[in-house]
Amino acid sequence: MEQRYSETLSGIKVNKLFAWRDRYSKQEYPYKVAFNLLYEMLVVEKMWDEIQSPYKKSFLNIGKKSYNNFQDAHKFVMDRSNIIARSDIHPIVENKYKSLDSIAGFNWASTRNRVLKAQAGDNKEVQEIELAYYFYTCGIELIYAWSALGYLGTDQESAFMQLTGMVMGGVDYSSYQSLLNFFGQTASMFYKPLPNLF
Repeated sequence: MEQRYSETLSGIKVNKLFAWRDRYSKQEYPYKVAFNLLYEMLVVEKMWDEIQSPYKKSFLNIGKKSYNNFQDAHKFVMDRSNIIARSDIHPIVENKYKSLDSIAGFNWASTRNRVLKAQAGDNKEVQEIELAYYFYTCGIELIYAWSALGYLGTDQESAFMQLTGMVMGGVDYSSYQSLLNFFGQTASMFYKPLPNLF
């Protein structure tokens, strides 16, 4: 049986965390994970209007396909994400890390405190940072894939179902915070905490 996109993505995100554990010192690792989480959250927030644009209906584009396959549509969305990351987010992310209180309903100020405790050897805080990274970045990647499916003419709910294998009530598809949280929840089913860092 073919894995759902959300399940495949789960393995990719966990492997990225393991790779960062190998690359960075134990004290540097919690900061790098949190920093990258914020970076990705700022990008998706900045490009939210573009992300939902294939679902904006007008009499000119109802059911219209902009791409013939998922790979091309997804590449387009990811290329736009990379451009925004480099041009708009890269110059501000360091300052945002230090000054932001919250993003997408997520308490960023507490994350900064968690990083400090994690750097001092608190494994519980390391696991909380890793879970937040996993939850939100899986949600972000699923939002990009959801947008790509919109460019194929898929409606919002069907796109959610294709990516997750689930139908969930209460998703506000016009709110990136809502979509991010629901996608994060579906991906969380596959998460297993990493072994203790310290």
